[in-house]
Amino acid sequence: MGFWGTFLVACSDRPLPELDGVRELADHIVWHGTGSDGWQTVQLHRAPEGWRPPMTGADGREHLLESLLAQTGRPVLAAVVLASDGAQLIGYSPRSGRWSGWLMLEVLIDYLDSKYTERLEGDEEEDLPEDLDAYWQNVYREACRPLYELVPPAGIAAPHAVAWAAEAGHAPDVEAVEAILDGGDVFIESQFFKLMTALGLPAMTHAGTG
Repeated sequence: MGFWGTFLVACSDRPLPELDGVRELADHIVWHGTGSDGWQTVQLHRAPEGWRPPMTGADGREHLLESLLAQTGRPVLAAVVLASDGAQLIGYSPRSGRWSGWLMLEVLIDYLDSKYTERLEGDEEEDLPEDLDAYWQNVYREACRPLYELVPPAGIAAPHAVAWAAEAGHAPDVEAVEAILDGGDVFIESQFFKLMTALGLPAMTHAGTG
């Protein structure tokens, strides 16, 4: 079935599972990783209540990230993962504010609300072309279009991700970040950690579970 849940990334002198908001999710913590300079990652089985892509930051569902930003004063990042197939990324930083993007939206869309997936059902009376691969690629591309209006594609998200990383003290290459945002992997968790590396964040080593 793959992993359904959330990665939270923050920089703190205190263990991330002890911060307000994360502490209340202790029963969902399956992995806690630590890196240099106070960077930490927590993997949560399931997402915080109400976290379901697409998230636009306009409805108050992201108060956990706002709280972590306020507690640490440093950039924070989340990835909401569905079935290890795709994820929505959400970052907050003190100066640049909020940014968001997708990892593998054209796969992730299969798990979203029916108002997005109904575009994938097609017309039963429609004559299908011989090149079915190209046909379905176009169907999924068109279905993703309104979602990209809510959460931007790689080319728009990448500069914002780089600005987020700059506030974290790093200077990543925007083309490398865009390539990862626009790429894919068998498991989206691997793609997420590749993105963290591209953004300049340290490798994480296992620190414990909740």
